[in-house]
Amino acid sequence: MKIKLTFFLLCLLLITNGSSPIKAQVTIGSNLIPEKAAILDIKEIESKEGGVTATKGGLVLPRVNLEKKYQLYPFIREAGYNASNFDDPDYDPNADATYAAEKPAHKGLIVYNLTENDDEELCLGLNQWDGEKWNCFQEKMGNAIAELGNCDSLQFIGQYQNKVALGAGNYMTIPLHVKKAEAYTLTARPSPDNGYYFTASGVFLTPGYYFLSVPGAGTPVKFTPEGEPGDLIKIAFNNKPMDACNPKYIVVEDSSVKPLYTMLCGKTKVHGVYQMDKELTDDNYITVTLNVDIEAIGAKYIIETNTVDGIYFKGQGLLTTVGEQTVVLQGYGTPTNFDDKVMTITSNSVKSKETCKATVPIAYSTKTTYGWGWYNNTAGYIMQIVGGKPQGTRLIADADINFGTDENSAVRIVKHSPTQTFNHQILSGEGMGGAAYEPARVKDMFDQKPEIVLVGFDLAIVNASDRATIAQYMVDYLKEGGVMILALERDYMMKSFCEALYPGISVSTTWRSTMRYQMGFMDDEILKGPFGDIRGKYWGNDMGGAISVTGLPEEDLIVYSRDENGKPIMFKHKYFNLFWIGEGGVFANYNGTAGSSAGSAATGVAYPVAFDNDYRPMTRTWTGGDVENGRLYANILAWAIKQAQFNGINTPK
Repeated sequence: MKIKLTFFLLCLLLITNGSSPIKAQVTIGSNLIPEKAAILDIKEIESKEGGVTATKGGLVLPRVNLEKKYQLYPFIREAGYNASNFDDPDYDPNADATYAAEKPAHKGLIVYNLTENDDEELCLGLNQWDGEKWNCFQEKMGNAIAELGNCDSLQFIGQYQNKVALGAGNYMTIPLHVKKAEAYTLTARPSPDNGYYFTASGVFLTPGYYFLSVPGAGTPVKFTPEGEPGDLIKIAFNNKPMDACNPKYIVVEDSSVKPLYTMLCGKTKVHGVYQMDKELTDDNYITVTLNVDIEAIGAKYIIETNTVDGIYFKGQGLLTTVGEQTVVLQGYGTPTNFDDKVMTITSNSVKSKETCKATVPIAYSTKTTYGWGWYNNTAGYIMQIVGGKPQGTRLIADADINFGTDENSAVRIVKHSPTQTFNHQILSGEGMGGAAYEPARVKDMFDQKPEIVLVGFDLAIVNASDRATIAQYMVDYLKEGGVMILALERDYMMKSFCEALYPGISVSTTWRSTMRYQMGFMDDEILKGPFGDIRGKYWGNDMGGAISVTGLPEEDLIVYSRDENGKPIMFKHKYFNLFWIGEGGVFANYNGTAGSSAGSAATGVAYPVAFDNDYRPMTRTWTGGDVENGRLYANILAWAIKQAQFNGINTPK
């Protein structure tokens, strides 16, 4: 305890207040002469060297119970004092002018306080009144004041066994609302004592909300008998009970029963839909199958993963089944990117330290798409539904095995509805007319900022002025980040579009009737995508022919296929989200027919997209050789989804 120098002088003056008037310096305790600058000198021994001056005792100050830091209680109270008045925030004791005047008049009053009160910031020991408040002479930090936060977050982590010392994996998590920032000591221990405890101490520098991890220590002595809830844990903050939450218990296991099991890694499964920036819920979990020894029944398993990109999984419980037992690891956290998360699974098994792996894929968000072109046809050019029946390209797009959130989905994407992958609209035309050829309707489609536009079969816009206007709408959409899959064989429409994309150039097209064209060998996500490696393989037209194009700057293109004369007939643009193939019927499938050789109309006109009974794209048996139009279409759609997600018209810039 540090005593201020003025304390002694003030005390000595107080002593003289009750004696006879004194007109000179005074010594108490002896007849010795007081020191020159002392008004009052308490001593029994003379010491000019600053040594001992008393051996029989010191000064005893009045001992009191102070009540309020900013009031002179219990010595003086305002008129009409009532303790309940302080419940009113507008109550002011200084409204009594007589009482208010006493406050500065008692500046320098010193007492010994017997009551420490953290709420009132009154310390035990010597206190001095400075005219406004009581000040503690002791140089110490006060105690923090806090309340418990969310009770669900008050947990005891780890495995607890009798005769096994607590380690780094044993700790308490506790949420606190700190209302006064000072020193704290936090403890939690079983009642009655069972040999272990949790404790932490420190200083809160500012009020606010905190989430503490409090380490455990000690060694549990007794295990919890079967049928009992466990050790009742009592929590104290600065020696005051914290019991706002329901009683908390810790089950101490019998250390003589060992967790003898192995994880069957091949049966590990990831469940739920995982999205970037979306917190995991109860639907996000991993199931792990264990092979449990008979001696392990009743022991506790603890299985968890590492943390990858902010997410992790963990689970614990009792081993109850000899042989295979499937357990759940609940997921926690929020992923922040679209990378697959490869989780490493570890266990507390004393039989095997083998780890397992589980890959958590992050799903793309649902995409808004438009099918633009000829609708009234069962070929399925633009993912249409005819007569209530989805056609070929729509069947591929909506199949969970291809695009969805199933464990085996080739591309993980959150579906628009249980039966539809995309939020898909149609802007249709037929023959040489219809809404698809009206500039106002086309502008309205692009103004809605669809993420993907699939153009199929025919944009026969005969009017040159309308054609130029619509071509510019297409280019503007691409410049904003839109994704366009352009299956276009109409020569004059392709010429108008290319010349709008590159003002000042002259583009020409050539009609080709060849049935099959080989694709390139480049390592590219369209030729080597999630639906197969089709490098060097062939695609086929629908017997109607196709166009190649001349005049575009090929340094801006990735050319996948060329005609017999080396002219581009299929390419992807390097700088815009554009895929083009000079064949309108390249993605046709007759009436949603499955099979590698089926899909021809009665007229004999071929439809080159093939898929199996589960709508997975497959090789099409073709006149003159096989073609891979189905896999090409699905790989293009996978590319379009990725571009729309990361570099699309609605991607945050």
